Amino acid sequence: MSNYNISRNGQEPIVDVDQVQAIEPAIRSSEPGRYHVGEISTDPLPSGHTSRRWGVGTKRPDGSVELEHDPWPQ
Repeated sequence: MSNYNISRNGQEPIVDVDQVQAIEPAIRSSEPGRYHVGEISTDPLPSGHTSRRWGVGTKRPDGSVELEHDPWPQ
């Protein structure tokens, strides 16, 4: 099981969500800007670690949100 933490650059996480589908609404309810999204897992991920960068989300002043998921090796 994974959780996703969302933070601004160099700051503490502003919110944790428990589903990928909750990332966009969480960013949409925040101020415009760029957000870092990290995945935290209770079980080791394929890399053997329990955390990794999931990607980034950007909220524009018009309220639109774009998510960029990092590619992971298969």
